[in-house]
Amino acid sequence: MHLVEEFISRYIREYDFYSQAARLAAETLESNLHRSGIRCIVTHRAKDISRLAEKCEKRNAEDPYREIEDIYSDIVDLAGVRVALYFPGDRERVDRIINRFFHLLEERRDFPDSGKVNPSKKFSGYSAAHYRAQLSERSLGDSDKRYAKARVEIQVASVLMHSWSEVEHDLIYKPLEGGLSEEELHILDQLNGLVLAGEIALEMLQKAGEVRVASTDRTFLNLLAHANKERKSPVGE
Repeated sequence: MHLVEEFISRYIREYDFYSQAARLAAETLESNLHRSGIRCIVTHRAKDISRLAEKCEKRNAEDPYREIEDIYSDIVDLAGVRVALYFPGDRERVDRIINRFFHLLEERRDFPDSGKVNPSKKFSGYSAAHYRAQLSERSLGDSDKRYAKARVEIQVASVLMHSWSEVEHDLIYKPLEGGLSEEELHILDQLNGLVLAGEIALEMLQKAGEVRVASTDRTFLNLLAHANKERKSPVGE
């Protein structure tokens, strides 16, 4: 059997394992992110079988695999989780939570990669943080401990950036009617600029909200202190 075919055959048998690992990772993240007050949408999936086969065949044609373990090492997102943040300024808070509840297999990868900047684009492109991690056994029940062996890719970006990335990826890497024209590529670049501007606006919105809440809290504390003072004052003073 062809090496890629053998790998896909194994993955079909393991699909439920990776799907469950992705679900557990997403639940762990979602509960802890929401408990910390981080507004986000958390989704998960196991890699689609047909897309995986296509990806493996393409990579094998470019650089042939020698054994199945090479494919497992090459395809890092068999189980995947996405964290789509309402406010991109929360990325460092998410980083602390991921480091607390997951075992990182390598250093975080930040995008855009400065070494891979496309000179034909005016804007920086995809902006996100990617983690390759495993669930910590202590966060799993006894019946789920085996899922700690699964490698999970966690992608953290703003809601806006995830949406733009999906559009760009599907149009460029999965074209239904041939490659994109120069004009279409420029429009995608312009949309990226709008997304980056939107992220700046979201960060400003978050900071404005924090200032408003802090001001409201100070006003409440001042009123409470004044009420306590009035209550303690001697009658008729």
